[in-house]
Amino acid sequence: MGANIFLYCPAGVEGPSRSDLEEELEAFFGGAAADCGAGTGRGGFHLDFEFASGQDPHAWADRLGSFLAGLGVRPGTYFDVFPDGYEPGGEWRRVEVFGADGRRTDRPGG
Repeated sequence: MGANIFLYCPAGVEGPSRSDLEEELEAFFGGAAADCGAGTGRGGFHLDFEFASGQDPHAWADRLGSFLAGLGVRPGTYFDVFPDGYEPGGEWRRVEVFGADGRRTDRPGG
């Protein structure tokens, strides 16, 4: 599995729709990353992207936060960054668009 970014947007607040945000992100990443999944539930929606071989997901993540803020994403939006070859217990990164940015080794999803 290549490097990935998984974006999560909460429900119940103003901001771009899932389809609008998906189009914006596809244009932002260009050929560097491909849409590899999405979903909607009671708590909000997610968009998943897998990077092409050789792409540095952290360099993209450094730019993605401000790009998303400029689009007016929903408060509480965050994305998780998993490097190529990630395995449970390995280091990953959580970036809150309007908050913290940190490296973690705990179980993703919390």
